[in-house]
Amino acid sequence: MSRFNTLLLREWMQHHRGWLAMMLLPPLLLLVLVPFGSVEIGPGEFGAVPALSLMLLTMFAVPAVVLGITVVALLFQTSGLARRDRQDRSIEFWLSLPTSHSASVAAPVLMHFVLVPLLALVIGAALSYLVGGALIWKAFGAAEAFGLPWGTLVGAGMAGLARALLGLLLACAWVMPLLLATMAASAWLKRWGTPVLALALSIGHKLLATLYGITAIGDTVVGLLVNARRAMVHGTPPSPRGGADMALAWLNDAPSWFFSDALMALRDLGQPLFLFALAASAACFALLVLRRSRNG
Repeated sequence: MSRFNTLLLREWMQHHRGWLAMMLLPPLLLLVLVPFGSVEIGPGEFGAVPALSLMLLTMFAVPAVVLGITVVALLFQTSGLARRDRQDRSIEFWLSLPTSHSASVAAPVLMHFVLVPLLALVIGAALSYLVGGALIWKAFGAAEAFGLPWGTLVGAGMAGLARALLGLLLACAWVMPLLLATMAASAWLKRWGTPVLALALSIGHKLLATLYGITAIGDTVVGLLVNARRAMVHGTPPSPRGGADMALAWLNDAPSWFFSDALMALRDLGQPLFLFALAASAACFALLVLRRSRNG
């Protein structure tokens, strides 16, 4: 296990500056710009309790933005991740270490596709309170900012963060076949891997649908993406409408809604498509390990 942790640490040490910059820059930039900008809230724009509604919006928007930027950046690295050691000529060094090929493949996959997005969510959620507090202070004054029910807000935010972390893990499991297939194609076909994979899927779907009326390829890809979206937010969260009392009641009920939404996302795992996702991920992972063992 310590050797695997060393491989994870290698990934972190190699990329942590860029990852942290992506996660910290957007919220910190907002914090810097708030004192110099103007925040104007129109009448009724955020309901009967605009300060509280603005805070709730910030609590969910900032982590979503930080996660979105991080995921997009990681996706650009996906295709080249399997060929990285050969490209920088360090493959001989890493092959000389007393670690298995499966561990050497699993470490970057786990770090890039699971641990870093989870960290982005945590950082975005933590900084959302600073951004929201600064916005409310600017728009409504210090009294309104300090008068918010911070204890209730933090409790609801922690429940939302727990739901988002679970949802992200489930979403990763749903889309892992697509990510690992891209990596495997790139490992075996080098720079042509991603275009060939995309072309094969699109042409295969078109031919099967046109000649035989079979839409299994397209339905599978769409099903994986839809279930990944439902893993993050399965239902439609209620809006905190009404006065301050109703907004506080919504905050108190938010943890129970997050819990029930998480149960619905977990129930989605009990379908054949998820078993296919696990099997396809295992097959693509095996192709990556085989390619690395051949040192091609």
